[in-house]
Amino acid sequence: MNEGDYAGFIDRLYGAVVECSEWPAVIARFADLIGGAKAWLPSLDLSSGGGQGVLARLDPRDQDAYFKYYYTTNPFVRLGPAELASPWPLWVTTDEDRFIREEFVRTEYYNDFLRPQDIGSVLIVRLGRHGVMQSTVNITRPLGQGQFSRSGIETANRLHMDMVRAFNLSRRFADLKDFNAGLAETLNHSRHAVLLLDASGRIRHANAAAEMLMAEPDGLCAAGGRLTATAAAAARRLEGLVARAACPDASSREAGSMGLRTPSRRLPLSLIVAPLRSERSLGPGAASVLVCVADLEAGLSLPERQLRELFGLTPAETRLALELLKGADLREAAQALGTSLTTVRNQLASTFAKTDVNRQAELIQLMMRLW
Repeated sequence: MNEGDYAGFIDRLYGAVVECSEWPAVIARFADLIGGAKAWLPSLDLSSGGGQGVLARLDPRDQDAYFKYYYTTNPFVRLGPAELASPWPLWVTTDEDRFIREEFVRTEYYNDFLRPQDIGSVLIVRLGRHGVMQSTVNITRPLGQGQFSRSGIETANRLHMDMVRAFNLSRRFADLKDFNAGLAETLNHSRHAVLLLDASGRIRHANAAAEMLMAEPDGLCAAGGRLTATAAAAARRLEGLVARAACPDASSREAGSMGLRTPSRRLPLSLIVAPLRSERSLGPGAASVLVCVADLEAGLSLPERQLRELFGLTPAETRLALELLKGADLREAAQALGTSLTTVRNQLASTFAKTDVNRQAELIQLMMRLW
């Protein structure tokens, strides 16, 4: 996947946040990028087996058949209280990772459900659990075309956390009846700063967290009603990102990101600037750019509960991960947590295993990308 493909996908992905009708096109494009064919984004009720889904290149009758019966034969999913209580790390996996191929092709699920749909292999992207609902993106390849390639799986992993973030944002907007009023109310409950800008960079809406950031003496601010930064170099870079996200030529719009360093913070503010595809819904002069700002030093940016739910970390492992995110080394973390260096090393090894990373830098990068 080249940078043009990546930028184009991110553009469409974050557009789906506010235009739910875009999700079939998003998951179809995701399938194309990783070498798949059909795509399905189901949300499964782990207590009853019911659910709903977004389909791309799939027959709706097959989804109906799944929720009526075949969920009971799916070897990838277990239902019931025990499953809800168990850790469910967010990762990308394939049928080959989970099962011996010879055993998988002998299952009822494969022979009676997948095979009649010309599905030979499956890649599953975990998006999250919310209450009893579990959501994934399932991408398939036809019979006779083999398994997913290494490069396809790497692409899926590269896009994974952006998919998680966009899906979670989309969930918050999905049930809003009055889009404008509902959007503002939803954004105001976000722990991250979120701003909606028009094509000129003028602020159409800033949630409470964004207003607080802009009230600080350094970092982000408003000048003439437009979003900018107090440092000239950062202001120019932000202006360029907004201009690309709001390009009059829709095919040239692209998302981007930047770190914004301030004198009062050890860690930079993390900004994502993405196009919106909702001008029709929002009306004349409305927002066409979404800006999300994560304060990496804010205690609420990665609360303990979220890390524990996403990766199944223990309270001690979660506290260690957050110390590392603050910039502490292992000795400093051990001192801050009141434990030994040997203990924190053991906790770090366990955290690596649960988050599927191998280095501290990878762990911190993973946490920084979470919404």
